[in-house]
Amino acid sequence: MLFFFILLNYMPASLGGWIAIRPAVGMICVFYWVLNRPDLFNMFIVFLLGLVCDVISAIPMGADIVAYLVIYVMLNNFSSLFNNKPFVFVWCGFAFIFIVAILVKWLIVSIFYAEFLPLSQLFFTILFTVACYPIIGIVNDLLRKYLMNDEV
Repeated sequence: MLFFFILLNYMPASLGGWIAIRPAVGMICVFYWVLNRPDLFNMFIVFLLGLVCDVISAIPMGADIVAYLVIYVMLNNFSSLFNNKPFVFVWCGFAFIFIVAILVKWLIVSIFYAEFLPLSQLFFTILFTVACYPIIGIVNDLLRKYLMNDEV
């Protein structure tokens, strides 16, 4: 299902100059599933998801993989902070971890092209992704409850 969300995210859409500003659906899904089902969402799955994003997107190979693995490692180290916390706290935690991961990705792509990419586009991507987190989180939560019989 996550692959479907990622493919949907990279579908061509005509939004004028704003075509490059899309929510990072893959990063939201990685955060959600590593936080809620770490037993099913391991490092290998995160790597495969990053590989799919790298193949589909037009950025240098490995940038998404590294960004997804940064989310995975940070969330594994800080997951105890997010367990049984209110949604707003988890949302702020996502924003912090996402900003770190997207800055790592931005740095990798900037190094590859030997010039700093525009920060304005990065800023709007961060805002748009953090704003879309509740919607995509609800969809992931409904999928988790529907597809997996959680007793928690």
